[in-house]
Amino acid sequence: MESFLDNSMFAAKTRLDRASFDIFTYHGEDGIIGYLLRSLGSVSKKFIDIGAGDCITGNCACLAVHYNWSGVFIDANKDQLSIGKRFYKSNGKINFVETFVAPDTIDELLSTLCNGEEVGLLSIDIDGNDYWIWKAIEIIKPAIVVIEAKIEYGLQDVIVPYTTENNRSNNEMYNGASVKAFEKLGKRKGYKLVGANKQGYNLFFVRADATYNASPAEALLANINIQQCFYPNSFFNQYEFVTE
Repeated sequence: MESFLDNSMFAAKTRLDRASFDIFTYHGEDGIIGYLLRSLGSVSKKFIDIGAGDCITGNCACLAVHYNWSGVFIDANKDQLSIGKRFYKSNGKINFVETFVAPDTIDELLSTLCNGEEVGLLSIDIDGNDYWIWKAIEIIKPAIVVIEAKIEYGLQDVIVPYTTENNRSNNEMYNGASVKAFEKLGKRKGYKLVGANKQGYNLFFVRADATYNASPAEALLANINIQQCFYPNSFFNQYEFVTE
């Protein structure tokens, strides 16, 4: 894996999504994460994956299998986690936590799981309240954060209020937060937005002091194929949103 990343194709990328390739992911995240790790240098080899699903088709599987990272897969779905437990049954560096995450308990959970250890990558993909979970996390400051935005909100600075109903399975159109809202949250938390997958919805953040150029939300959403997904302005008059 490391030798592949040393290939000249990764030598210079003007946009992070051009480092895309997939081993366990679907839309280039494995390559993007690998490229960021190569660019950032020394990073703690521990991940936290919130909303891990089956723990295989996600942002952290490649780190566990090919990079020899330790980590924790967190999901509320027992059946999904059981798939991951079978897949990683011989890997003693991987843990699984079945729980529903919430802003008022997430730091306590992470404090127990990390026990003061540095985290190299945090992935949040819970199809709705991702913004509110990251906002609430103070106990860890990962080198890389991967988080899902609602690209259909375009350049609007909007967030669906925190409720247990803020979930794609409850309302496919009204959930999550916009790219712009995440960009602002990242800045407040000491991070800069550096890219997204080709579809624009998985955002990648690194610490503000990292030697990697930021990519503004406007640039990430400039792709005509992504813009065709934007909801019309009239949509935002139909629902309640907040800004911060």
